[in-house]
Amino acid sequence: MSTRPARPGPLWEIAVRLCLLSDTHIGAARAVPRHAAEGDVDLRVDRDPRTGVPRLRATTLAGLLRHELAARTEDPRKVSRLFGAPESGPPPGGEPDAPAASALDVDDAAAELPEGTTVAVRVGTRVDPASGTVRPGHMWQWEVLPAGTVFTAHMRLRVPAPADEELLLDLLVLAADGFSGEGPGIRVGGRTGRGHGAVRATHWTAERHDLTDERAWFAYHARSWADRWERGAAALADAPAELSTALAARLRAHGRAAAAARLEARPARPDRRHRAELRLTLAVAEQPEPAGPPPRSPRPGLIMVGDVPAPERLGTVDRAHRHRPVVSDADKASVRLAPVLGDTALFALFKRIGGRLVRDAAEHLGAEGARWQEWHAHWWGADTGPGGARPRPSRVRLRAAPHLRGGAHLTATRLTVDSLFGDAVEGRVFTSDLHCGGSGEVVLDVRDPDDAVRGLLVLVVRELVTVPFDTLGAGAGSGNGRLTATRAALTTWTGDGGPPHRVDLLTALFAPGSAEAATARGWVSALRSRLAPGGGTARAGGER
Repeated sequence: MSTRPARPGPLWEIAVRLCLLSDTHIGAARAVPRHAAEGDVDLRVDRDPRTGVPRLRATTLAGLLRHELAARTEDPRKVSRLFGAPESGPPPGGEPDAPAASALDVDDAAAELPEGTTVAVRVGTRVDPASGTVRPGHMWQWEVLPAGTVFTAHMRLRVPAPADEELLLDLLVLAADGFSGEGPGIRVGGRTGRGHGAVRATHWTAERHDLTDERAWFAYHARSWADRWERGAAALADAPAELSTALAARLRAHGRAAAAARLEARPARPDRRHRAELRLTLAVAEQPEPAGPPPRSPRPGLIMVGDVPAPERLGTVDRAHRHRPVVSDADKASVRLAPVLGDTALFALFKRIGGRLVRDAAEHLGAEGARWQEWHAHWWGADTGPGGARPRPSRVRLRAAPHLRGGAHLTATRLTVDSLFGDAVEGRVFTSDLHCGGSGEVVLDVRDPDDAVRGLLVLVVRELVTVPFDTLGAGAGSGNGRLTATRAALTTWTGDGGPPHRVDLLTALFAPGSAEAATARGWVSALRSRLAPGGGTARAGGER
């Protein structure tokens, strides 16, 4: 007796509009791509070899979604249901699992740059955390997509059977939550730990096709790829910002109101990522009375993170504080230029403060230098691993390069004074456009934190709240680059679905009898135990 083949499920066409919120470098697959023009650029963005337009490859986008789903669920089987899996090795006494194809197909997405902008060529540097200066020879030029760049991505979800539809849609929505802009989420391209590659989904659209119907089958397959992409992009004009909303609307249109209601009312999935978030407000200022109790009014200072002057200032000034495009409205991809605190330099500032603190603590406790260096490199990364291994990634990441709000532009002239005669050296006069005052929001994400690294973050905040010994940018000898933390909170997610634990670190520092202070003292004690001789492994532990 013959059996009828299982009825296939529907096919979903989905389009999304992705807006870059910060500088992004999506590297080319070739060392010298075919589209490369002559020039001194070391690292170019990936481009379509036919048109030369920058692109986000389908494999890159699919990999980002897969990684986000795996991090949020920690369930390889669910990840395999949506993204497929290769053939696995044979388990003991059993047969290997058969390879599974991905249910989600993704297309390359071309970049649309903000009006009046081009792909920028920036100078990349590697900053020595010990000195705060650029390492000799560690400079390069690279192409960067500016904030406000938009990608329109198209994908198709093939449902193998009707019973699988709700599960696959739910998994896709969970992966797409990484584009919401909240939390560490999805970051695109290189140097994401230094604040590059922040992205947000602003519009989603979806279309459901029942390919078991003859007319629907011919209507879908009769369209060209260009027509599909054009229709999907046009539908994004007034589309919702949430994927679940777009999917639910199409389910209702196809008579599946109950499934739409379940999708919209799906219970909040516990985020399985064990992580911490340090959120700071940093002011370009210093405290007139560092030991005084809050509230205090910091005295505005000057900052210079050097960059090439704007075209209208060329010939007038020699250097200018760095300005970058900042997205003021992600839905419309509108941008404006704003002063920033930097990316590599800001991360190096935190790393330098942390390194100095653990070095001093380890020396006071009598621990070997290799001990604190290994522990510090575990969290903040290192150029090489133990025994000259490849570079070690940082578990502390800058979410985005912060821009400054408030403050004022200031032009200053500096001259070189002859130390012998006390007069100005002829031809040694420099004019700079600095930034005075203002503040920015800084977020550091920590992956799999323990109490010891939380203790280190408490001490880093203490340094930034009181006396800023370490500075950011140029002109430190003249008093520039001093940052003061005016707000600081450390929030921890345990990864078991429980509520996050938030500690106000300014309360912990200035209210010794508070619960926040007791918690912070416990973290600092854990740091001391980690660094002390015989105090456990130098690597991170598992405290949560």
